[in-house]
Amino acid sequence: MTQVPNTAFTARANGRLLRLITEVEISPAFLPSETPSPGKKYQGLYDTGATHSAISPKVVQDLNLSSIGARTVGVGGGVLPTTSHLVNITLPNNMMFGMASVAKMVIPGGVDVIIGMDILGMGDFAVTHQAGKTTFTFCAPSRKEIDFVAEVEAYNKSHPPAKNALCPCNSGKKYKSCHGRHSRRS
Repeated sequence: MTQVPNTAFTARANGRLLRLITEVEISPAFLPSETPSPGKKYQGLYDTGATHSAISPKVVQDLNLSSIGARTVGVGGGVLPTTSHLVNITLPNNMMFGMASVAKMVIPGGVDVIIGMDILGMGDFAVTHQAGKTTFTFCAPSRKEIDFVAEVEAYNKSHPPAKNALCPCNSGKKYKSCHGRHSRRS
């Protein structure tokens, strides 16, 4: 699979989303040096539980995609015999992954494309729910390690609770008698 270097997108929505979906463009596979084949836009679901990306039979039919071979896909504890197809997948902000081998399968829930870990694993993917909004962002290639534990620990060390406040560990004790007594020693 090929990928345009140093690209990213961010999507935002009001409320807490239970499914991460954006419009994506699928086209028959072509090399960057070739004239692009016309593609079509579909709803794409970002699924970190999917090992590989997939397209619906509708996409295969719409784009008249040829099979590049038989494939077996693990689904719901079982296996599904299907076919593989070679496509270019363009995510928002023209983030394109070329020559992607995808499985054809019925995808429930009004989406025609699953963006799996074969693509998401090529970069950094994060989801936040700040101020009642869902934001998800993806960049490729990977830029940095995101470590929320280290961020929280650094913040807590520089902003400890008041000594007489209840300890944030929910012990019911005052901070100075609980976790605060450990931090005074260091």
